[in-house]
Amino acid sequence: MSLRFIDYGLSKYPIALLDMQIAHKEVVAGGNECVLITEHEAMYSAGKSFMERDFLKPLSYPVYYPNRGGRVTVHAEGQIVIYPIINLRKRDMSISQYVKTLENWMIDVLRMFHVNACTSDRDIGVWTRNSKIGFVGVQVRSGVSSHGLCLNVSNDLSMFEAIIPCGISGLSITSLSEVTCGRVQVADVKAAFIKATPAILECANM
Repeated sequence: MSLRFIDYGLSKYPIALLDMQIAHKEVVAGGNECVLITEHEAMYSAGKSFMERDFLKPLSYPVYYPNRGGRVTVHAEGQIVIYPIINLRKRDMSISQYVKTLENWMIDVLRMFHVNACTSDRDIGVWTRNSKIGFVGVQVRSGVSSHGLCLNVSNDLSMFEAIIPCGISGLSITSLSEVTCGRVQVADVKAAFIKATPAILECANM
């Protein structure tokens, strides 16, 4: 049975966060797994490791503090955000294996648009042309994942100028539209993520 994707379109972060928490509880209780896919209205997300110095100047958009790994990043329209709510225990997956799976998922999707990308020793996530394009921040409770990944497609990259993204000073940020000169649509990238879903996420050892 294929993993169920639920497309929220453009969503308000607090509402998506609440739905993710509800879905997480259902999977912990033995319910059906799912993947939430969305774009968020413009905001900043500060993970558990964030520091006040990660904010460089007054922000024009709200800041939320979810209980996920990582430091500060941007969410905005044009950036695809994916929250897999799956049971890692049934897959015999460690958190590090899961993070690597999410990174490789983004790399596979980018390859479908003729963009070569890779991971880096500098930080978790995905890079292309020496700039970061994909981000990972997860939480695992009771063996079930929440939060997940985000990929810059056509979002406003100037939002990153107000923060130290991922806690790395001088980090260059790019997007799929910037790399391909604007030839990619968000809907096409969403479809690519669904098509390229890693087999290990599709099937658990029940």
